[in-house]
Amino acid sequence: MSRSQAAAIAAVLALLALLIVSAVALGAEPTAVPAVFEGGDLRSDGEGPGLVGNPLLILLAVVGLGLATAAVTVLVVRLTRRD
Repeated sequence: MSRSQAAAIAAVLALLALLIVSAVALGAEPTAVPAVFEGGDLRSDGEGPGLVGNPLLILLAVVGLGLATAAVTVLVVRLTRRD
């Protein structure tokens, strides 16, 4: 396969991806509540707009992910260093 054929295939695939993404965006409903459900916004537990989910659990997960990333980074640096 030549470079021009590969470029043409990549362009066609990119165009198809853009068409799929735009079709999904145009088909989306602008409202927060799906038409099947009635009775309010499903993103909160009935107390109105505010925090959704468990913020403390999310904070612990983010801190844990950061610590795990730091540990893996230190491990990789120590294992691949050259003396």
